[in-house]
Amino acid sequence: MPIVELVAKRTLMQHPEMGLGVVDLIVLLWMYSNPYSNHRRQLSSMKNVLRMTETLQKPGGGLDITDDELTQLVLASLRRLKEKGLVQIWSQGRYYVRGVLTERGIDLVRRSITTPALKRVTAEFGNNP
Repeated sequence: MPIVELVAKRTLMQHPEMGLGVVDLIVLLWMYSNPYSNHRRQLSSMKNVLRMTETLQKPGGGLDITDDELTQLVLASLRRLKEKGLVQIWSQGRYYVRGVLTERGIDLVRRSITTPALKRVTAEFGNNP
């Protein structure tokens, strides 16, 4: 289980008032630690992280959803985060996403997640070109 999933689950247990799901918080944390300016392909990278999570895996390992379903899961999460004012999306499609966290999204992450946990998340998959 990736550290981002552990941090997301623990954060949601401590802050259920956030009104987010595990996938939503993983996407939010990915965007926090991987700003669009580092030129990573956001959609592909988000899907790769989600493929590793136990949340989406069936018992015994492996995903129980297709790549298209995973794409739709990420896009739906981005829409929910946008509706809550946590992210701003400039383009969104089947193969490409360009978006950033809003100030509200950054504040939510900084208020809800401890600095050591954020450092571990960033060390695992953040800010890598």
